Amino acid sequence: MALLRSHKGKFVLAVVVLGTLLAWFSVRETGDSPPVPSDKQDNSASRARQATSKAAASFDFYLLALTAHAAFCADGNEGKRECRSGPHRPLVIHGLWPERLQPRTYPHDCPAPRLELDPGLEMQLAEFMPGMADGLHVHEWREHGGCSGLDDDEYFSRTLDLARALDAALGARLTTLAGRETSPAELRETADMFQPGIAATFTLHCRTLRDSGGRPVLIEVRQCIDDDGLNRAPGKLLDCASVGRRDQGCGSSFEVAGERR
Repeated sequence: MALLRSHKGKFVLAVVVLGTLLAWFSVRETGDSPPVPSDKQDNSASRARQATSKAAASFDFYLLALTAHAAFCADGNEGKRECRSGPHRPLVIHGLWPERLQPRTYPHDCPAPRLELDPGLEMQLAEFMPGMADGLHVHEWREHGGCSGLDDDEYFSRTLDLARALDAALGARLTTLAGRETSPAELRETADMFQPGIAATFTLHCRTLRDSGGRPVLIEVRQCIDDDGLNRAPGKLLDCASVGRRDQGCGSSFEVAGERR
């Protein structure tokens, strides 16, 4: 009886082993893999994306660049879709740039995942970044955003938050000054009244346009921001003089362009 049980046990074990081998060979022949639960697939994709996005380049701080939109459109860009779609706020997002202390040595075109913004964020961003109509957000992500080490949603979310804050300090005054002259001192006084100390954190950039009669026109405002946030995200505002950034081309007075009707 014991001998019979022994033979039966060996027979069952042989059947199990044979079944396992047949299943293994079947997988090899078809090239199929056992199905991965969808939540694990999503997590794997997310981990891969985060690992890629965290490969930050070497940089020292950020510059938030806001374009004076009316001046941009008046400077030979009237045919762009963003300039044909009606008036916009006076300052719009150009980009958020990882910068080095030495000018013109900023990192650019770093490897990064393809831009895939959250739809809700994309809608909010479009209000402050009309250049999205012509693909500006794709260009900025490819040239600058990938160097930050942030993923695309965090990079553009932080850009939007910073733009809203600087627009709140300057936007209303620039609207009332449209078509008129002002000075760096006047704009900085306005900004400091809204938020004490913020005037030192941005620089003004001007140049003459084709029909400006030789007068400098405000074309951009750039804000200096530390990279001391989580994972080197933008953090506290910096005095631009501390990182060697100053006004360019504006002189003692300049013109604020107005929207063309």
